[in-house]
Amino acid sequence: MNVRDHITINNVTKMKKVAIIFFGIVFILLGCNREDYSPYSYSNEATIYSETNNTMFRELLVILKPYIEFNDQKKYIITDIISNVVIKINDKDWGKFNSLNVDTSLFIYEIYNDYYATDDIIKYSVIAPYQTSKDTLTTAGEYSDLLNNFFTLEPGFYICEIESFEIKLINGNKQMIKPFIVIPIEIKQNTRSSFIGEFDILVN
Repeated sequence: MNVRDHITINNVTKMKKVAIIFFGIVFILLGCNREDYSPYSYSNEATIYSETNNTMFRELLVILKPYIEFNDQKKYIITDIISNVVIKINDKDWGKFNSLNVDTSLFIYEIYNDYYATDDIIKYSVIAPYQTSKDTLTTAGEYSDLLNNFFTLEPGFYICEIESFEIKLINGNKQMIKPFIVIPIEIKQNTRSSFIGEFDILVN
């Protein structure tokens, strides 16, 4: 082996060592950053966190108890679900929602005025997260529009209206009910949801 070959081998060896050290440093840096990395994402549960980790208000909760009067007594309407509950905040549409399902087999009920009804108090729980017009977002522009157009409630007082909902009759058809529920609500700092209230609603 001549001197020139010996120098070439040494150079190659040094380059390999430099490459190993370089990739080792890159690997360590990536590993460290990965623990702190949290990509921005949109949740269909309608909760968005700001860069300061403050929770943005996204959800309203309400309990509806529709009833009819029979011989001056309350008879609570029983059905599997109350549908199309329209909620407005400060006269702006918040969304249209269905109640949680009710297991009707747990109650004894009779027919009153085209409804199934019972002496037991039936509570229909409505969870109302703010809804967007598009559920599927595919482009960066759509994500940008989503963030710009969110109807976010800042801390303070608002007027909430339960504009209407639908209940199923015994023949399977639905009847729209307009309960005229208008109530002030307070949105507190750094809270995700607010309970509107529990309402007995007379259905004529």
